[in-house]
Amino acid sequence: MLGKTIIQSGAPDRMYHIVHDGITLVTAFFPIGRGEWTGKAQRSDDKYFKYFQHWARIHNDLVVYTTPENAERIRQIRLSFGRANTQVYIVNDLEDIDKSMYTLMHDVGKHYPKYSLFPDKPEVSNPIYDFVMYTKFWCLAQASTVAATNKIAWIDFGFDHGGEYYKDNQWFDRTWNYTRPNGKVALFQIRELPSDPIFDCIRRTETYIQGNCIELDTDYAQQFYVDVRNQYEHLLRCGLLDDDQIILLMCHYEKPDIYCCLPSRWFSMLDEYRDDKKTGMHSDLLPEFFIISRRRRWYWTKHCLKFLKQEFNHLVRRYPL
Repeated sequence: MLGKTIIQSGAPDRMYHIVHDGITLVTAFFPIGRGEWTGKAQRSDDKYFKYFQHWARIHNDLVVYTTPENAERIRQIRLSFGRANTQVYIVNDLEDIDKSMYTLMHDVGKHYPKYSLFPDKPEVSNPIYDFVMYTKFWCLAQASTVAATNKIAWIDFGFDHGGEYYKDNQWFDRTWNYTRPNGKVALFQIRELPSDPIFDCIRRTETYIQGNCIELDTDYAQQFYVDVRNQYEHLLRCGLLDDDQIILLMCHYEKPDIYCCLPSRWFSMLDEYRDDKKTGMHSDLLPEFFIISRRRRWYWTKHCLKFLKQEFNHLVRRYPL
């Protein structure tokens, strides 16, 4: 499939029949110049490929979406581990995946950041980053038409950041399979869910659901894309901008019987949730708000004071006496 161009705005019809139980992994690499960013979010394209190589030996079928110049490099990494069960699809123009969503994110991105507590974070200030996060659900819908397994799972191209959880990359020399306890989609939750309105969670850019891995029934992938797109529309039409993690939380709130939340630590799901694991013990959820150090508390206080000043100036300008 290498070299095949695939651009389709809607959810496609299923093309092939499911032939066995298992999980087809889906990932994507769309370079957006992240190597030129500053701060902790800065990562070069080569670093992402190093991250990919860390887990690419996994035995599962893999479907990858990428740009023309990266397709062969991805295929060769998989072949270096003897993994010929890889399909690579080329996306020539990222914007063509969903032009209306691309435009809407950029329009909202012009106005929203000043209302966030962290206006410089990429999920608040970089619509292209948010659009790339959105495309993972499109990729899942597309991949569901060629997957030969009854389950499908998104996995970030930079999953585990080269060894944050899985120190030895030999751990991935296996096939990952997992029988979900309920629902049609498994979301991996790292902390207790909030009681705040969604708007307040977005202002704090808090993470409750991991976006690096999502497992679901293959025949629900296209509806998943519809669900997610609806939630993005709700958020953006209210003038708010965020990445995929808050969207997954919104999906769970709307359809808790469909979206099953499983406690986990960062990147731990492949280890904690697998059929060949002898024990059923899983991570405890972190509290909704962390107990933080004095230094971190002072850092947070400065952000709050800055935000209060910003809000005061806004109210004075907006509602003069």
